[in-house]
Amino acid sequence: MRWRRLSVAAAAFALAACYPELDWREFTSAEGGFAVMLPSRPARESRELALGGGRTTMHMVSAHATDMAFGVGYADLPPGTDPARAVAEGRAALVQNIDGRVTAERALDGVTGVEFEADGAAGGSPMRIAARVLVSGNRYYQAVLAIRAARAGEVDRAMFPGSFRLVPR
Repeated sequence: MRWRRLSVAAAAFALAACYPELDWREFTSAEGGFAVMLPSRPARESRELALGGGRTTMHMVSAHATDMAFGVGYADLPPGTDPARAVAEGRAALVQNIDGRVTAERALDGVTGVEFEADGAAGGSPMRIAARVLVSGNRYYQAVLAIRAARAGEVDRAMFPGSFRLVPR
């Protein structure tokens, strides 16, 4: 436990040095079963969505900074949902949100999931997303950074989705 706290403190210190305008902190969601680094206190919302051939409620936390949005969503999958289908649908929906195309992708170790980047546009502005989408047990998760393409070279796009980790619920 002590090493985990030291790791989180070291990551927060490194992030603060890289992004001085952001106030990085670890956010833990006991009900969501995850922890992630966010640049400010998150807002919360929920909405219904179709996933894996059924309807479910997506619970989301999000934080915003200039030209950047950071969000984590989770949803319990409908019974009988194929985890690979849920991941594929979630990835496709995120890419479609920016009318984009995937530019990089890798499978995640130990779970059904992917980490990817995509380029596209939203509201006429070039955008890039960096995301991690996965299923653990009967729960779907997504951690997404959406950033204006003009700022994409200024930040470590893998840092935010890479800070996402599952915690016991």
